[in-house]
Amino acid sequence: MNSHPLSDYLALALTEEKALEGITLRKTPIADLHLPTGKLVASDCLAFFEPQPFATSFPCGTFPVTVTVAHDHNDQRIAFATIRFRDSTPVTWEMLMFEGEEAGDLVDGEISGYGVDSGAGCFIDASAAKVLARKLDKDEEFFHEILETLEKTYVPTWGWLNMPFGKGNLVAFSSGMGDGVYASYAGFDSNGSISVVVTDFSILPHGADGDHLP
Repeated sequence: MNSHPLSDYLALALTEEKALEGITLRKTPIADLHLPTGKLVASDCLAFFEPQPFATSFPCGTFPVTVTVAHDHNDQRIAFATIRFRDSTPVTWEMLMFEGEEAGDLVDGEISGYGVDSGAGCFIDASAAKVLARKLDKDEEFFHEILETLEKTYVPTWGWLNMPFGKGNLVAFSSGMGDGVYASYAGFDSNGSISVVVTDFSILPHGADGDHLP
């Protein structure tokens, strides 16, 4: 997972603005994520039946979330969602695995990611995800409130929201072209500390040097 093409590709999520062939990428700050336990969940923002955090432990605290939007003529799609843990430069990347998974279980070309059926993904602390899951279980109409909140920031064709749950919060965002399976990656700096987490929504089909992602 530390290949040069992957590093170059994910580095696109960290640039303020970059012009590619036919596409302009622009990074936009959307919210601060509260992680009281350091257990991070990335998921479809409406699918919280059994919130599954990543196996990796993250720093506790409050961290900025940005989205990198790909502008293509009249279309706008979120290509990456990023949490910045430290103001340092990632030098290696690892695909994040969910608790109970092992990287060795993946075959060549397979990713560990979360499925999206609602057209939106999210970041949320595991403790807050349990609060949200209980809310969705008790109130069948609550998902309409989430969708309505997402609509408040909507610009064709993406939006985002920030809602408190317990001691944490839900930071949700449109997922690229919509439904699919999306992987997240941790970027480690030269000291071996986690600098960022990036979810890739598969808008850009090639790595920065023209090779396909692994």
